[in-house]
Amino acid sequence: MAKIASFSEATYIALHCMVLIAENGGERMSVKDMASKLSVSESHLAKVIMKLSHAGLLDTTRGPGGGAVLGRSPEEISFLEIVECIEGPIETPKCVFGRSSCVYGSCIFQGFLCGLVRDAGDWLSGRSLADFIDAGVKGERL
Repeated sequence: MAKIASFSEATYIALHCMVLIAENGGERMSVKDMASKLSVSESHLAKVIMKLSHAGLLDTTRGPGGGAVLGRSPEEISFLEIVECIEGPIETPKCVFGRSSCVYGSCIFQGFLCGLVRDAGDWLSGRSLADFIDAGVKGERL
């Protein structure tokens, strides 16, 4: 099946990990516990957590009693910030062939790809970790 849009596995891990930590109410969570709850590799999760920590999205402590907590409040962390931490900045698509002008005179996608990226960016930037936690408590979907 073709995928119109997707992220790397690391980004999906980052988003789920951040929500899991946000739901934990300020208590530190170990990589081992998170990996178990998310059913992901501890080593892959550790690399993702390191990126999130370097970006200031997580505060991490090593050793016994260590783990990760949010670096800022859930209201201040958007899904877009998490995605861009792992994937890099979202870019508006150019010609899929890298050309400066289209062989057809105008792009056959007629702005569809640009609109898709713009709408995805708007959706991600309009969602914070707090929104997800609030929706989860109420049984709603984002």
